[in-house]
Amino acid sequence: MPLRILFIISKNDRYGAQRVFLDQVASLNRLGHKVIIAVRGFDGYVTDSARALGITCYGFQMNGVADILRLRQLVRHHNIDIIHTSLDRADYFGVILSKVVRRPVVSTMHVRRYHPGFKCANAVIVSSRQQAKTLQDKGIKPDKIHLVRPGIDTGRFISIDSVKRDAWQRALGTAQHTMALCHISSLHAAKAHAVSIEITAACKGLGENPLLLIVGDLPHGPYYDSLVAIITEHDLKNNVRFIPWTSEIPELLSLCQITLLPSMNEALGMVLIEGMAAGTPIVARTGEGGAELVEEYGTGFLYNPALGVQPLAEELISLCRDAARYKTLADRCRTIAVDEFSLANYGKRLMKVNESVLSH
Repeated sequence: MPLRILFIISKNDRYGAQRVFLDQVASLNRLGHKVIIAVRGFDGYVTDSARALGITCYGFQMNGVADILRLRQLVRHHNIDIIHTSLDRADYFGVILSKVVRRPVVSTMHVRRYHPGFKCANAVIVSSRQQAKTLQDKGIKPDKIHLVRPGIDTGRFISIDSVKRDAWQRALGTAQHTMALCHISSLHAAKAHAVSIEITAACKGLGENPLLLIVGDLPHGPYYDSLVAIITEHDLKNNVRFIPWTSEIPELLSLCQITLLPSMNEALGMVLIEGMAAGTPIVARTGEGGAELVEEYGTGFLYNPALGVQPLAEELISLCRDAARYKTLADRCRTIAVDEFSLANYGKRLMKVNESVLSH
């Protein structure tokens, strides 16, 4: 039976949490459930994406009692069955709203940071076992914690736009390089772009002519300047390209052999799943959420800070130089992405959580 679900998120910009949030919305919408979005702010990435999906979206200040009352009106007007929340402020608002309207609330934990709102939710969705452990260490009972890894539109990474792909190939000059790596994330120090640059430098030192694509925020500011200094130090001016956020990620990944995300404090890393869907083996930092994808599915390699980038660069080059071995691993990545991380499967797993909560 279709459900009526209110999704609440407290940031309207474009980062990983918002993308996971929108994939939750899209997956349940595709399954025939009625979904409504309430977002903090009136304009931004979430609002624009909701319009593109044809989903009703309401903007709020999310500052106090008046907004709780407006949310209560939404619940009554749309006869909402269950509430889903994302990010701290929305989690707190969702818990309060849940008490007011007597509807269950499910929170999604997007990072590895705990807050007390999780204890008051009927269930918490996590994307990695590390997040689950964080919650259990804070006293949340295991039966309230549900491991549901994100889903993506896998078909978009398989059926790419060849015209757009060729345009990127010409613009980036990928044909001049022997291997291409891609690091997709916002420009923050925790995302460890410096590690990806050092991997690129190590590959160049081993005889390759690598290209590193760094896709994310507009390149400016002190952190960007620090990355440019590292690029200059390693003489990589012709080996690194910064690309602002684009909807053509599948086309960019189709030009690459490896997807990198050696970041710290990473809950999981959706871009790693996207890399798998594109048929690129992945690199995650050992001990982080993304490492679980490598360890459980055998779809790539781990960066160990204690060992440095040299042994990892050697592994990547060995793989890329062995066409048969590379194809086997690339095919494995695609198969696992389709089988495990499609939006259809994601929606079904989310519905199991909803059914569990509603049954109680």
